[in-house]
Amino acid sequence: MSMRTIFYVLIFLACGLFSCKKTYICECKNSNTTYVAGEKEGTRNQAKKYCQDLSSGDTKCNIQQ
Repeated sequence: MSMRTIFYVLIFLACGLFSCKKTYICECKNSNTTYVAGEKEGTRNQAKKYCQDLSSGDTKCNIQQ
């Protein structure tokens, strides 16, 4: 492999790693309403855990679809 090919592969991998982090919105639902409870910047798994930690009682929070 040439140095040019290796360079392009490294750039592609770096872009892929950095694109995983973005801002996710937590949406909470209970028997009365649905509302936005906050935002979390990070990976999908980090956001999912953050949103689930906002849940309490009959209110369930998840990442907004």
